Amino acid sequence: MTVATSGRTPAQRRADRARCPIPVAQILGIPIRTVADAMRRAGVDGPLTVAQARSWRAMTSEPPDWMAELFAETAARRSQREHREQRRTFEAEHATLLLADEVEQRLLAGRRIRGDEAERLAADLAFRAYKELLRGAEPGDLLALDLAALRWAGIDPDDPGTWRPAE
Repeated sequence: MTVATSGRTPAQRRADRARCPIPVAQILGIPIRTVADAMRRAGVDGPLTVAQARSWRAMTSEPPDWMAELFAETAARRSQREHREQRRTFEAEHATLLLADEVEQRLLAGRRIRGDEAERLAADLAFRAYKELLRGAEPGDLLALDLAALRWAGIDPDDPGTWRPAE
């Protein structure tokens, strides 16, 4: 038994594809079902062609009102989706910056670092400072945050014997 994922019977899906063949829907960038429903509402019976879809998409010929409306709806949904993704990215970056600030404050105060992400940030700071030591930087040349991160990682900047990575 085949279950229609779109809520339509196989006959309805075939009728939709007869109105809007798969290559046409791909060119338009709109699902077959959506185009077929709009065609039915507009009273359009004939099938769409690839040439029509290309000319409408390239705006070399003006699409009918029902298609222009679909283009506008699709563009609006795309814009909303992009906005949501940008907002999520911004919020994630903001949360990371807040956590990084908290980690820096905790390192400078000699307080405990808790949480996987916080420990990863602290380890990253320690690793960067460690690389500076290995490149020949003097402990006095390092920033207070670098020194705090090294101490957190168990590295004494004044004792080169502690600079070896743990095995």
